[in-house]
Amino acid sequence: MSTESTGAAEPGAAAAVPSEPPTAIPPAPTEAPASATADAPSDALSKTPTAEQTEASEPAEQTAPAEGFEQAETLAAGEEPARRKRKLGVGAMLLIAVVAGPVIGGAIGYGIQAARPATPLPELVAPKLTYSAERVDPKALAAAGPQPLNIDGDLRELLIKRPDGTKDLLLGDGDGWMTADDQAETFGDSAEAFNNLLSSGFRRQAAVGWSVDDTQYRVNLMQYKPESAAGAISAMVPRTSGMDLSKIPGNDDSMIMVAQEATTYARSTEKYYWAEALARKGTVLMFVSVHSKNPVDRSQLEDIAKRQWERLA
Repeated sequence: MSTESTGAAEPGAAAAVPSEPPTAIPPAPTEAPASATADAPSDALSKTPTAEQTEASEPAEQTAPAEGFEQAETLAAGEEPARRKRKLGVGAMLLIAVVAGPVIGGAIGYGIQAARPATPLPELVAPKLTYSAERVDPKALAAAGPQPLNIDGDLRELLIKRPDGTKDLLLGDGDGWMTADDQAETFGDSAEAFNNLLSSGFRRQAAVGWSVDDTQYRVNLMQYKPESAAGAISAMVPRTSGMDLSKIPGNDDSMIMVAQEATTYARSTEKYYWAEALARKGTVLMFVSVHSKNPVDRSQLEDIAKRQWERLA
């Protein structure tokens, strides 16, 4: 039996053994956090940076701005960065004064008024009721009071009759009524006269006319709406320059106007003398007009106007 151990190398095996001792086994790598491993891309884990990449990245780390680092250290210490204080401008101060002024003034006024003693209100005074000793007859009381001024019914029945021996003067349709356009045709500017009649509250008109020789007489009763009667009747008064003015006998609110000079008809060269008498009762305007080639007889006009007024009154 051989006394050599079984583990001894065979002859010629010593030449295959390396001259340097074996290197030490590297330590096992530490386990990275799970989150870092999951987030990092696979290429970055499998590849290690080369020496050139390491040298290229070192200057960027050395030239990093110090300001961000200082701010990071300040925030890490739990301190907030200092903020600049904003100053109030003149406009903001004026706005505050405008808003605060009434509020402060109202509060002061309310406090002053609340501190004053209450002012007692005067006692209620009611008139004492009185009753007549005798019973009053309603019909007698109505008769004693003022009569209503509004005239209703057929206005043609209130017109005076045409004198005998005179020639009938056709007015309107010849039935005694005159419309607004019929009345407007008696003026030189018919369109303007028509608009004035309608805008002034014209309601209706009754008229009668006759002629004697070269003189024409027209008696008109023109009624207006109650709410516009006063203004419309005052607008019907013509110009009074060059007129001889007087009153209808027995009526101080009337007017008689007699022209002293001849005038010319519209759209004509023919001259005539003109006169008119005006009076009002309620919503009805009475006007009597005379047109003649000769000066108008005032006495005849006053007589006609007086008789017509007596029928209205």
